[in-house]
Amino acid sequence: MSDLQRLGRRLTASYALIQSMFNMAYCCIMAFAAVFLLSRGFSNAEVGLTLTIAGGLTLISQPIIAAFADRTRRLTLGQIVAGLLLACLLASLLLMVTPTLVLPTAMLYILLFCAFGCQGSLVTSLAMEHINAGAPLNFSLARGIGSFAFAVLALVLGNLTNRYGGGIVAPVGVAISLLGIFLVATFPRAAQPATGGGEAAAEQAVGFGEFAGQNPRFMALIGSIALLYFSHVLINTYAIQIIAHVGGSSAELGIASAIGGFLELPAMALFPLLMHRVQNAGTILKWSGVFLVIKTLVTLLAPSVGWIYVAQCLQFFAFAMFVPASVYYVNQVIQGANKVKGQTGIALGTGISGMIGSFLGGFMLDSSGGVGFMLTVGLGVSLIGLVLVLVLIERPKTMLDWKNTSAPISENDAV
Repeated sequence: MSDLQRLGRRLTASYALIQSMFNMAYCCIMAFAAVFLLSRGFSNAEVGLTLTIAGGLTLISQPIIAAFADRTRRLTLGQIVAGLLLACLLASLLLMVTPTLVLPTAMLYILLFCAFGCQGSLVTSLAMEHINAGAPLNFSLARGIGSFAFAVLALVLGNLTNRYGGGIVAPVGVAISLLGIFLVATFPRAAQPATGGGEAAAEQAVGFGEFAGQNPRFMALIGSIALLYFSHVLINTYAIQIIAHVGGSSAELGIASAIGGFLELPAMALFPLLMHRVQNAGTILKWSGVFLVIKTLVTLLAPSVGWIYVAQCLQFFAFAMFVPASVYYVNQVIQGANKVKGQTGIALGTGISGMIGSFLGGFMLDSSGGVGFMLTVGLGVSLIGLVLVLVLIERPKTMLDWKNTSAPISENDAV
């Protein structure tokens, strides 16, 4: 085994732990948000409003932090992520001791949501820095292991909340934040790629507004992804209501979430083999969008919890492929020192969906149509988004050589 291969294995193992931490935090903060807030006396509409405000503040903060991360030479990506995790830790601690009143709980949860939501593109860029510098870090495998960690925690949390109530979510979040700070702080910084040093990269970086003006088709794609992702947000945010609609409880919610998470590991582990054959991440992104829509349709038509489990099995082809495909697509079409802003752009698209979906979903649930009406609207919006995504996906400017995941190749070398 060469030194480069050993380096790749060490980096992949370390990054897999970070992804595990991040996905377990997602399980607590996002997947069980409704469970936690409902346990604090929130109505469906109040849950939606709280998550909408949190999503809006996250959307404002993400591009600012991404532009800062692209330009700064004083702080590493790991240090920025560690700072955001510290904010999550403090918010979770305060939620543990705050009285069960709607307003203070909402304010602290908004802070927690925002601090966590701003980490996504930065955590992704921790890996892409090493990949672009020539290290064979296996991002999709590490991300799949993160999904496995999500599945395990979802299964555990589903049973814990069913037994002890939603309040158990906050102390679990504290433990995960502490672990995350340690893991991110000890993750090595990437060597500078051969194409240029950090100083040159900093000089080429632009603000998010200028970046948007330079990449209009990419920005239109972000809007399309927001539409496509809409039904996925509704299913995730209001999963407990969907499960209850077909006769389940938070224990079944944990099982359903675990099924999706467990299937993401083999899907993402196999992703490099698929990319070796396809080369163009945009093609895989299109097919994952098709399966996101199919999964929504099965969820809408599900007559029982068993069919919800069937819908979750489609996670293998849907979200599990969407995540690595979108990451590598950005890496293929966004050049130079603005890759963090490119990754943040995708996060903005899904974040916009999260904000609007959280807001409208609560009111749709409280309407006479309930779960069926909410999922029907979500399916329609996602279908429109899918059509636009199919049109707007562009050919990559560079593609990774999947025989040696370190080297970029031109599109003329693609299979």
